[in-house]
Amino acid sequence: MTDYGYHSVDFSGSSGRYLCNPARSFWNIAGDYFKNEARHDFRSEAMFFALISITAALPLINNLRALIEFVRAITSH
Repeated sequence: MTDYGYHSVDFSGSSGRYLCNPARSFWNIAGDYFKNEARHDFRSEAMFFALISITAALPLINNLRALIEFVRAITSH
């Protein structure tokens, strides 16, 4: 059997507007995240991600150069 933590809410005094605080800006939310919730080793993870991205991009660039040379060889005849 599953228990549910449902609590009813009374909106009888509501004027139709949002009852919460005004929307926070993206920069405030991001700043709070990096200050309170981000891991301490974020920089090392970002560097590792950049290294993996560069490692994956180099063969793709090499293949693009080979494809360009192939197209030039086909069109020159």
